[in-house]
Amino acid sequence: MASELPGTSVVVVGPKGCGKSTALAHLCHLLGGFPEEEHTECRSLAKDLGRPAGQHVWMLDRTREEREHGSSVEPSLASFRSSSFAYTAMDTPGDAGHSKNMLSVTSLADVAVLVVPAVEGEFEVSVDNGRTRELALACFTMGIKNVVVWVTKMDDVSIKDPSARFEDIKKIVNNFLREVGYKQKEVPFVPISGILGGNLVVKSSEMPWYAGKPAVDVLDSLGPMARPAEKPLRLPVLKVCQHDEAGTIVIGRVETGSVRVGVKVVFSPSGYVGEVKSIRKDGQQVSEAKGGDIVSVAFGDALPAEELHRGMVLSSASNDPAAEAESFLAQVVVLDHPGRIRAGYCPAIAIHTAQIPCEFEELVSLIDRKTGKEAKANPESATSGEVLTVRMRPRVGICVEAFSAYPSLGRFAIRDHG
Repeated sequence: MASELPGTSVVVVGPKGCGKSTALAHLCHLLGGFPEEEHTECRSLAKDLGRPAGQHVWMLDRTREEREHGSSVEPSLASFRSSSFAYTAMDTPGDAGHSKNMLSVTSLADVAVLVVPAVEGEFEVSVDNGRTRELALACFTMGIKNVVVWVTKMDDVSIKDPSARFEDIKKIVNNFLREVGYKQKEVPFVPISGILGGNLVVKSSEMPWYAGKPAVDVLDSLGPMARPAEKPLRLPVLKVCQHDEAGTIVIGRVETGSVRVGVKVVFSPSGYVGEVKSIRKDGQQVSEAKGGDIVSVAFGDALPAEELHRGMVLSSASNDPAAEAESFLAQVVVLDHPGRIRAGYCPAIAIHTAQIPCEFEELVSLIDRKTGKEAKANPESATSGEVLTVRMRPRVGICVEAFSAYPSLGRFAIRDHG
C-alpha cells in the first residue's frame, strides 16, 4: 500500500532567484503532490498575468507578497511519492534577509537539495557573495548528512555548451561542499529545467549528454534513512494554528520515539499538558507517527493555541519529559567571525525549530582541534578557526538536550554579522 512507503524529508535550499521553488513545485505536481484543480487555477492565473513560471511556483508561494516579488518568504511544506518512498518536501526562502525562516525548517530534514542556477552570471554571483556556501554550511551544521545538488535553468539561452557548464559548476560546488564538511564519497548532481520539467521525473531528451538518473530517482537511491534507536518522544514544534473543528494543531517532526492518539504530552518550556486527539501525516489521518515523520497533531480546544509557539518541544508527560535549560555547556567551532568573541557575547542561536538570543556566559576552555583535548583553561577570547567549550545561558526559555542522547536537540548554529 502507498501509505506504507517509508518516509524521507527533504529541504530544498538555494539563493534567491535560482528557481528552486519552481523546480520543487513542478516535481510535486508531476508526482501527484497537488490537486489538479489547484494547478489549473495557478496555470490560469499565471496566463492571465503573463507570468508563465507562476503555474508551478504559486502552488508553493501562496502569499500576495511572495507572488508579487517572485520569491519565497515563508517555508512551505509539500509532499510527493515515488514508487519507493513517501517524501515530505520543505521549500525555503533564498533571500539572506529571511535566513531565520530557512533555518527553522532545516533541522527537520533527512536530505538537503542545494539548488544552483546554471545561467551565466547568476551562478557566479551566488558563489562570489558567499550565499550558496552559507546555505550548504547551514545544512551541514544542522545535522543533514546527505546532500544532492540540482543545477537548474539548464534550458536558458545564455548556456552555449550545457555539458561543459554543468561540469564546471560541479567542480566549484564540490569544492565548497568538502570545505564545509560534507564527506559523501560522491555528491549527486542533476541538471534540470524547473519550468519545463526536464530531468525531474524522467530523463530529458534535451540533455542527451547527461548519463545520470532523473532527480526523483537520485533521491530514491539514497535509500531508507537510519532512524535513532527507540527513545522517549521528542517533537520540536514548527508551527501552531487554530482549526474550527480540530482545535489547536501543532506541526513538527517526530525526532525520536512515537506519538499516538490518546497519549498525554507536555510542551516544554511552557509546561502545558494536552491529550492527542488526532494525527495527520501526508494529508491522511493516522493513529501513530514515528521517528522522521512530519505530522500535524490536533489537541482540540483544551490547549490555547496562542500560548504555544515554534521552538517548543513536545514530549511524553510520563516518560522522560523534556525540560527547560537554564544553562548548558557546548562545544563551539568559530568558523567565521570578524572580531574576537568574549564572555558576554550574545548572538542568536538556531536550535531545532527555535531561534533565540543566547549569551556566552563563560569561556571554559580552548580545545586543540587535532587532539580534541583542552589546550587552555578560561581563555579571555576566541576568534575564527578556534574551538572552545562555552557555558551558554539562553535569554528566553528553550529546550536543549545532551547531544549524546538527542543529537537533533543538542546541536545549533550561530549566525551573526550577516
